[in-house]
Amino acid sequence: MIRFILLGAALALASCGGAASPSITSSPAPAAVSASPLPSTGTATRVQGKVQSATASKLTLADGETLELSATTRITRTDPATPADLKPGLFVAITAKQQPDQTLLASMVSIFSESLSRVVTPGQRPLAEGNLMTNAAIASIDQVTATSFTVTFAGATAKVVLAPAAVILKQTDVKAESIAVGTTISASIVNGVAQSIQIQTQ
Repeated sequence: MIRFILLGAALALASCGGAASPSITSSPAPAAVSASPLPSTGTATRVQGKVQSATASKLTLADGETLELSATTRITRTDPATPADLKPGLFVAITAKQQPDQTLLASMVSIFSESLSRVVTPGQRPLAEGNLMTNAAIASIDQVTATSFTVTFAGATAKVVLAPAAVILKQTDVKAESIAVGTTISASIVNGVAQSIQIQTQ
């Protein structure tokens, strides 16, 4: 089962904040695979449940709770992907370990949806266990093996090599009214309005 790519354990979708240095560095920090949400006022709360009904302005969950939607509510679905889905120009989040030759050995690559690509800051930051999180645009693909590609971010360039068991995921923007009854969702709510909703897929 694919858990919501809150690219971390919650929809705090953490990012590579600020401008990243062109050099690639590594130091321990809490693990997460993520992206930044749009700024909002108020404290966010988490809601999870199965959808009973859905319209363009409202989701009703099986327990009767109603989630109000706005024009800026971001709704995404995360599905399994393959190396063939990696294309130049796509914006991705890469969890990887830096190798002695400075390449990044990726254990996970998440392809951002169009809406996330517009709000996530390119850059790089250290994660736990010696990993690096890199939010970047794919510059080129190894057309021979499709197991490596080059990314650019904040004035820097890095070569990424997919580990043999690397997980590749793809996020897609969806409309609220297309969410099927019985679908499990996770939402971030601020001042009674859903800021972002992630759809759980099998």
